[in-house]
Amino acid sequence: MQIEGVIALMIPIFALCIPIVAILTKHQKEMAQHFAQQNAQQLPVQDPAVLQMREEMRMLREQLNQQSILLDDIRSQNKNLQERVSENA
Repeated sequence: MQIEGVIALMIPIFALCIPIVAILTKHQKEMAQHFAQQNAQQLPVQDPAVLQMREEMRMLREQLNQQSILLDDIRSQNKNLQERVSENA
């Protein structure tokens, strides 16, 4: 008998929780959008010097990657040559 009473009490409570959760979720979404817009407005204007430095950094990274690949190729060729020499010796 008590379980039935608890269930009868819990059903309306759960039914009332659904809209409350929906309202809180909607509010959280609106606040996230508000903060995102606020942060977007606070971003500084891109300085040409900063843009130039970023481009130079990008080019340096690309150059470093190319050189790393070349070094790996040289190492593998050197390893192959050492193996051939040791086989012929």
